[in-house]
Amino acid sequence: MARCLRTGLQRLSCERKHNCGKDTWSGRWPGEVDCERLGWMIGPGLPDLNRLLTEATWNPATQQWDAAS
Repeated sequence: MARCLRTGLQRLSCERKHNCGKDTWSGRWPGEVDCERLGWMIGPGLPDLNRLLTEATWNPATQQWDAAS
């Protein structure tokens, strides 16, 4: 699932009037790698994507989710 590089969300469902950039499907859901990096896992191999979307902020410069400080 390609993501919008401006919002970090799925490009397919982005309704904002901007250029989403060019992201390609990596084979992993958007946010999985960020959950692993932040240690936000429900269990082995199960990233907590709900926590990511509620507690993290998308950084378009680094193209990754950061924990809110």
